[in-house]
Amino acid sequence: MTRLCPIVCLLCAALAAPLVAQDPAPVPAPETTPPPAEATEAPPTDNPQPRRRRRPVVVIEAGTVHPVAGPAIEDGVVVIRGDRIVALGRRGEVEVPPNATVRSFPTGHVYPGLVDAASDAFTDAAVRTDGSSDAADALADVLARRGDREDELARAGITTAYVAAASPALVRGQGAIVRPLREGFETWQGHERAALGLRLTGGPDSPHALQRQPQLQAAVDLFDGLDEFRKARTDHDEALQKYQKEFTEYLDWHRKKNGKDEPKKEGEGDAKTAPPAEAKPDAPKPDEAPREGGRRRRGGQPPREDGGGGAAEPASAPTVVDALLALAQDPPKQDPPKPDPAKQDPPKQDPPAADAKPAAKDEKKDEAPKRPTWPKAPPKDPAKEALLRVVDGELPLRVEAHRPDELRAALRLWDERQIPVMVLERAYGAAGMANAIAERGIGVVLTDVWPGSLPEAYEAFDPVALPARLHAAGVPVAIATGSARRADQLRLMAACAVAGGLPADAALRAITLTPAELLGIAADTGSLAVGKFGDVLVCDRPLLQSDARVLLVLAKGRPEFEAN
Repeated sequence: MTRLCPIVCLLCAALAAPLVAQDPAPVPAPETTPPPAEATEAPPTDNPQPRRRRRPVVVIEAGTVHPVAGPAIEDGVVVIRGDRIVALGRRGEVEVPPNATVRSFPTGHVYPGLVDAASDAFTDAAVRTDGSSDAADALADVLARRGDREDELARAGITTAYVAAASPALVRGQGAIVRPLREGFETWQGHERAALGLRLTGGPDSPHALQRQPQLQAAVDLFDGLDEFRKARTDHDEALQKYQKEFTEYLDWHRKKNGKDEPKKEGEGDAKTAPPAEAKPDAPKPDEAPREGGRRRRGGQPPREDGGGGAAEPASAPTVVDALLALAQDPPKQDPPKPDPAKQDPPKQDPPAADAKPAAKDEKKDEAPKRPTWPKAPPKDPAKEALLRVVDGELPLRVEAHRPDELRAALRLWDERQIPVMVLERAYGAAGMANAIAERGIGVVLTDVWPGSLPEAYEAFDPVALPARLHAAGVPVAIATGSARRADQLRLMAACAVAGGLPADAALRAITLTPAELLGIAADTGSLAVGKFGDVLVCDRPLLQSDARVLLVLAKGRPEFEAN
């Protein structure tokens, strides 16, 4: 039998070998080459990315281009892409992009769009006669297209206008800068509140100069109380910061008190972990036997059936006689009585050290902090908010003052209240105060620059010569219409100023770049320069000639007027 065991093992191995050999060896997968990029197709999408629309390019070619901020360019070219000027120069020196729309005016004159520094366009009679406005009122909220000739500023070459209400109110609210269009207008974003209007004149029918003093003093008193108003706002802001800090500390204390912020100890589980296993009773020690009836058997032997134990029988119990003899010979010893702690003297304590600090009796380490209260905000006053912006230089102050005493009151307001940006409107009596105005850096906007255009009460003033006198003193001068009905007369008033002694280039600047500077928009309009809006005015001859005809007006590169 023992001889057959090796033979059987050999036969089993021989039979197993063919079975293993029959299993096919694993063959590696053939390497596949990815298809070329041309063959791959992008998966279809329901929302394909729209292609970026190419901005249109408009090219203006003219006999003379007047940038205003520089010398005239003969045979000039202006290239506008989208709403901005991208190139400016002589023809042949400026590359004209392909597929551009070219407008050629071989004998024409190109200027920047005109800027009207004072107009009442897009206002109605109610706004013009309202005397109840205050510093917080914004004229941009009530402007509307009227649909008559007074709205057609674009056909006169005006691409930007400052609109204000020439009302009898002391404070006329805040004017807005608008962009006249072919049909209507658009408010210049960010310049809806462009300046605060103030009236320091009673007009030609004003009473005696002494009777005008209360009105002039009322304008100065408008700025009273601004320091207290500013302090109340500042104190409230500081109180808010303190409240936020104390409230954060208040929340942190309660989080720590509730244990939400304490880190978990190592080995501690959360609600999702299994509860710990129940503790098992201790196993009996090897030298101890199980208890029975609260008594333990000695020697680890189990109890006998007859109730006896495995140990020897105890000795016989002592008799009563033996107990009495023991008491008679030696009485039992008794423990001494324990002292009563209430009757004992208190233990002596060492005196406290000299540098030891007594503990505070009312100190409570775990006392919750008091919840802070929300600080009460000061009363809102939008009018004072606007006046604060004027004092801080964020909002220009436009003051209408005609007579010398009214102009002196305006200068006193500038001195006493330290107005950073001030513009005087219709300063007909400013000829003798030109140097004082120039020293303060105050600009002037003039209207009614016509001979004999002022009422009889102002017959001592010369509105035609005034622009030249102010310009000679170094005062920034802008010429404005003052009324939408005279939009087409803006360039003619500039021509009258040239007749009164104002240089032609200064007169052109007075209706383009200077008003843009006074309005704070010279970075975008007022002259022809790369990067500015494509506001372009094309005339058939020089602009200040009385018979000049407007041929084309572009505003941000879009045609808003074109002559037939």
